[in-house]
Amino acid sequence: MRAVALYTSGFVLTAILCWSSLFSSNSLVQTSGLPSGDIKPTSGGTLDVKLEPIPSPIESGQETNYKVTFLQKGTDIIQVHVDYDFIILKDNTTEVFRASQQTGQPLLHTAEGILTIPFTLEDPGSYTIRVPVMGINFIPMATENADFHVNVG
Repeated sequence: MRAVALYTSGFVLTAILCWSSLFSSNSLVQTSGLPSGDIKPTSGGTLDVKLEPIPSPIESGQETNYKVTFLQKGTDIIQVHVDYDFIILKDNTTEVFRASQQTGQPLLHTAEGILTIPFTLEDPGSYTIRVPVMGINFIPMATENADFHVNVG
């Protein structure tokens, strides 16, 4: 009987320690430093697109990794097999980068629904990051855009 009581009290102590470490202030500080990103629906409302620039905020002359996640509309479920592009416009007019041009293809494809594109914006100013979606699950669709407006310091 005493062995069972020691085992039970040891289990309870372990559970309390694990629970308290999950909610300690150190854990909250570490997770709050992660980029939260911004989620926008595509212009036709078919998908949601999450953009996480790393590091954030974006600084001119510093390489930034743009993590893009395609989500099923209104959920946090990743949408796989998306045909897309990734475009950066300065002052919403002048194209400074188009990911598909790097490959010589008219569009790009992600099987996983998550991708990261590195790029350095050399000049400070106002930019639009446009993520056009042209197909889902190998079915072409009318292009829908998700636009993210960012100021670069």
